[in-house]
Amino acid sequence: MTLDIYTPYQLAMVREDPRQTVTTSHWLTMFFPNTFVSTQEEIAFSKLNASRKIAPFMLPNEPGKPIYRREGERIESFKPAYTKPKDAVRPSEFIALSPGEIVKRESLMSPQARYNREVNRIVTFHRNSIMRLWDFMAARAILNGALTINYGNGVAPVIDFGRDPGHTVILGAGSHWGDVGVNIFNGIQGWVDLIANAEFGGSATDVILGSAAAVPFMADASTPGGSIYGKLDTNFRGSEDVAISRGIIRTDPLNPFTWLGRLSNGLDVWRYAGPASKFQNNDGTFTDIMDPRDVVVASRAVDGIKAYGAILDSANNLEVADIFTKMWDQEDPSARFIMSQSAPLTIPVNPNCTFRGRVVA
Repeated sequence: MTLDIYTPYQLAMVREDPRQTVTTSHWLTMFFPNTFVSTQEEIAFSKLNASRKIAPFMLPNEPGKPIYRREGERIESFKPAYTKPKDAVRPSEFIALSPGEIVKRESLMSPQARYNREVNRIVTFHRNSIMRLWDFMAARAILNGALTINYGNGVAPVIDFGRDPGHTVILGAGSHWGDVGVNIFNGIQGWVDLIANAEFGGSATDVILGSAAAVPFMADASTPGGSIYGKLDTNFRGSEDVAISRGIIRTDPLNPFTWLGRLSNGLDVWRYAGPASKFQNNDGTFTDIMDPRDVVVASRAVDGIKAYGAILDSANNLEVADIFTKMWDQEDPSARFIMSQSAPLTIPVNPNCTFRGRVVA
């Protein structure tokens, strides 16, 4: 027998690249602090429509005027997505030696031990892939204020969370970051004000730059005369609140968010790039979670909810669960199936706390 991988039967080193299996939760961690698990197919929550009326002027010798109005209440409901990866462990996999056993990196295992290991690998793989899906859904909800659930076969419902259409902007030619006369600082200031003044808006806490958008931003911060560079001048009062790292950006392969600095007290700037900023397609290719040309301005007052609906499986007895995993046997051909199910939905309760702009061509 000839082994094409390792000869002789010795293995000096096992190399593993953790970037290939990294499980991210950064969008969830930043913007979705709350969790809600339901036994219903739909998830609902309410919003109170507040007003900011001022009392009118009235002469003291005239009768008073009624001004009170009961505030309206909106009930919004969303049906979660659904995922159910399923894989099988077959008898042939219990018998065959693993690569580690063949090259004597591992001691020989019993068929039961091989079976147990394969089951553990499948369950872990399912859980990691589902958790990546959660973070992907969270990212798209923040980026777009909406979420497309692509089930395949032409079925792709869109869940619209009701973000104001003006919170998505594509800059035209002559207005791109880096173009002559474009003031990047003022542009970000306008978007910060936009989400602050929006219905159910909030005070911006984060500016997230795609890898391409970060290039003109950093150039503007590093070039004398740049709109951000001018804010870093320590000769002016208030500049101590602005601090941007203008050196080489070191990307952490396991963390797509790299902190670049701050534009004011409480407004952090991040660069979003690296292996963990992409998801893998079925054909092995990779797709960016966030378009590299985009900028996101967001407030953590978006108050996102990691919601999980009912697991539609009789074996679950409608108990609440974020992931439900079960196993069953098939007699002919013989196989033991493992299936993990989840009904997730990432809900930005205050979608107007987010803004996305495409700032480079």
